[in-house]
Amino acid sequence: MRRARRAVVFMATAFIASVGALAPAGAGKFGDVVAATVSPGSQVSAEGKYYLLQAGPGESVTQSFRVVNPNSHPVTATIEAVDAITGELTGVQLSKPGSAKALTSRWLVVSSPQVTLQPNEKRDIPFTVHVPVNTKPGQYLAAMSASVPLSATDLKGTGLQPGQAGFSMGVQVQRGIAVEIDVPGPRAPTLAVSGAEPKASPNGVELGIHIANTGNAFAHGTGVIRVPDTNTDYSFKIDTFVSGTSIVYPLQWTKTVVPGTHHIQVDLTYEGGRRTSWSGQVVIAGDAQSQLEGALKNVTLRGKSSGISFWLILAAALFVVLAAAAVVVRRRSRAAGPVNYRAV
Repeated sequence: MRRARRAVVFMATAFIASVGALAPAGAGKFGDVVAATVSPGSQVSAEGKYYLLQAGPGESVTQSFRVVNPNSHPVTATIEAVDAITGELTGVQLSKPGSAKALTSRWLVVSSPQVTLQPNEKRDIPFTVHVPVNTKPGQYLAAMSASVPLSATDLKGTGLQPGQAGFSMGVQVQRGIAVEIDVPGPRAPTLAVSGAEPKASPNGVELGIHIANTGNAFAHGTGVIRVPDTNTDYSFKIDTFVSGTSIVYPLQWTKTVVPGTHHIQVDLTYEGGRRTSWSGQVVIAGDAQSQLEGALKNVTLRGKSSGISFWLILAAALFVVLAAAAVVVRRRSRAAGPVNYRAV
């Protein structure tokens, strides 16, 4: 069985931790940031950028996670395992710091969940992966995460002057490195499409395509969504689609509500020439049409009436872009497809 394609999986994600009308528009603070890498001697991918472990049911593997404080002052960092799922546009998405451990992250036990580092200090934090005894063959994914909780100062906004309106936010940056656990045995991805549904969005009507990977290996490939009566012919790339996860892929469909019976065709091509085809229909008429028109009107009105919301989105996007500048550039080749990370 050909090994699933992989790539560098080091990432930085910015999370908006607080928002409120507390400060002049544009105010915001970054929390402290730590760096993270795999420790020397770890079991890693061919590129050496993320953990790649081979372990059978009931086995345990211990590795180390290196955290570095690049700041000029001491910081206390939270070290934890987080879940890794498929983002709505495909590609790997990590759960944010402090989130519930619901999937493969439950297998990981960190020796020191919190560490205080002096300026320029680096430390290797051991963690152990315990594979449950009843685990079936396949590829499983989680991640090690390092972040510095926001302080009271980071969360505090400055007072507004009379007649002013604005917002304040604190941004927490997470550094994450994927931990892939390959349990021996036959494995293959299986992509399945189960339906489509229209939804109002600020840009018009969005078509949500329900896709799942019901197999036991990661999938990569391409997809096409066609709706002949609206002249829709949309192609997209399938970045890493994690096994055992599902998404509702959002396609920006029409600017306004188009009544009628719309026939939908979805074709997916992935690992080793595998194909999934699905056809169905979306009926926009009667109550369904009225509800969609009402929802679209409400979404459009909210979008036009909230200037602060616009600035919040703009500021958040800027913060994410700045954080992304610290991400190690992913190497790509024909034999190695991308594992993309998206903010939660």
